[in-house]
Amino acid sequence: MKKITLKLASIHIKDLPRTVPLAAASLKAQLDSVDAISRRLDVSIPEYIIDHSASFISEDLCGNIPDMIGFSTYLWNRHLVMEICRIIKEKFPAVILFAGGAEATALPLTLLDSAPLDFVVKGEGEIVLTEVMNRLLKGHSLDGISGVFLKGAKRHPEKDQQPVMDLNVLPSPFLTGTIDPGRYRADLWWELSRGCPFKCGFCFESRGVAGIRQIALERLRKELDLFEEKKVTHIFVLDPTFNCDLKRAKQILRMIHETAPLIHFTFEIRTEFIDREIAGLFAGLHCSLQVGLQSAHPEVLAHVNRTIDPVKFAKKISMLNDASAIFGLDLIYGLPGDTPAGFKASLDYALRLQPNHLDIFPLAVIPGTALYDQAESFSLNCLADAPYTLISSPGFSEAGMAEAERLKNACEIFYNRGGAAGWMFMALETLEMRPSDFLADFAAYLSSNKQPSVLTREAITVLQSSFVKEQFIRHHKKNLFPVMEDIIAIHGALDRSLYAGPMLAEGERGFNDETAFSLSPGTIALSLKYDFNDLMTVGELTFEEFLDAYRPRKTYLVIYNCGGAVKTVIIDRALNRLLSSLTGVETLRQFFEKENIKSRKRMDEFLEFAVLEQIIQKI
Repeated sequence: MKKITLKLASIHIKDLPRTVPLAAASLKAQLDSVDAISRRLDVSIPEYIIDHSASFISEDLCGNIPDMIGFSTYLWNRHLVMEICRIIKEKFPAVILFAGGAEATALPLTLLDSAPLDFVVKGEGEIVLTEVMNRLLKGHSLDGISGVFLKGAKRHPEKDQQPVMDLNVLPSPFLTGTIDPGRYRADLWWELSRGCPFKCGFCFESRGVAGIRQIALERLRKELDLFEEKKVTHIFVLDPTFNCDLKRAKQILRMIHETAPLIHFTFEIRTEFIDREIAGLFAGLHCSLQVGLQSAHPEVLAHVNRTIDPVKFAKKISMLNDASAIFGLDLIYGLPGDTPAGFKASLDYALRLQPNHLDIFPLAVIPGTALYDQAESFSLNCLADAPYTLISSPGFSEAGMAEAERLKNACEIFYNRGGAAGWMFMALETLEMRPSDFLADFAAYLSSNKQPSVLTREAITVLQSSFVKEQFIRHHKKNLFPVMEDIIAIHGALDRSLYAGPMLAEGERGFNDETAFSLSPGTIALSLKYDFNDLMTVGELTFEEFLDAYRPRKTYLVIYNCGGAVKTVIIDRALNRLLSSLTGVETLRQFFEKENIKSRKRMDEFLEFAVLEQIIQKI
């Protein structure tokens, strides 16, 4: 018997690395696990990106005309999905089309009105789609299925959703082989639970389902074993509040340490559930944390059902800093009751906590959230369609939103991409400036100076140094800038080396006169005006105290990435000249002859060290 074909299509955002079709794979794993369905249904999970045209995707999906196509719909792909459905339905009217995902959950009736969909699934789809396929395979009607909306449907609360209350009845898309972790090894998604104990007004994560449902630790351990076996390098944990069950979170972190200590993880956490023990566990892993701050003002957060005690929040964050855990903060501008001045105060508060990065977003009033229902009462003027961002509000004019956007962009370039977390406060304290004023000046600097067409991390370091020099001159601190310039150069190089990563494979250690070397991708050679070890005292010493204690002394510093760890080594002028010559063009013989070097013992020893430490690589 010929199987009925179902394609569950995912359309990803191109410029995001995390493009794993986890939703479609979870649906396929569930359908494949039901014998009565899998005998008659062939499920595939094709993937596309939003840069693909509707005609290309529809043509590809219908190359071998399937019987059914389902789409995961999100704010970034909804219009594209609607256009694809119109094209397919016009050419192949017998193909059954349906949609699920966040947009379908928030706006099921709107989707039905916008495109020739046969039905829409709201909420979690595994159990619902199983029932849908059972009925379709038997030729039965889909009427009355909770969570399924048909043409002409009206909103019925009892039909809204059919959540999976016990996640352990669902098969793992990884352990079943539905999705190969090795294919997404650089950016894999991992689901440990569903739901959130909080009901933030701008988020619909917890709407319709109370509490948190967890996947058993036994399954998670097996998945971790598989990720390790498949050499996965980075995992984004999807739980919106990973540490809300503190005991379980610590168990999982210990499990990761035992099973997959080399994989880098990203977790979203809340400060309410941070203690010194979990801060230490985070710091002991390759991981980064994202903490939702959103605003530093209790009266603003109250409008979106959040609370904050700025003093307690700062104390919790200090536990992460004390443990040397890597973390970032989130801010939203345009929240009800907020103003541009209030946002700047939140920006100052956030940066004074010295996060490793700070992500800033305009308010999005997303359908399906409590804030969407309250938008009129707050007089929020928003885009009527995706991405639903705020245009203006009583507290935020359009000009105020534009000003906040400039601050956001300045922070992204200077602080995040520029890796300024380790040194910006040295500059701010010396200049006696607030972070928001400093970034506002940088935004103005960007607009008044021509920028490179591509802002590489190296180009950003040059921008930072040029801008900070202007600031030091304007604040009559010009004599202090040479110290600051060295510090900016060091931190910029450390950041670039970290992101360059190590050599992919260890090179051969032997070499001879005919060998040609080049610097490894993460190797950067610096010429500093001051001794590197002396510069490390800045922070303990003010710039003025540093100049009183130390004199300029030219130093050659090499920053490099060895197996993922960024290291430094101080060398002399001769070795620096040697490294500068290693461009992959000249052989060692040519270099030594050109430089008329007779005694090579020390240089050969350094080359042996440099090969071992992955500072250089053979060409």
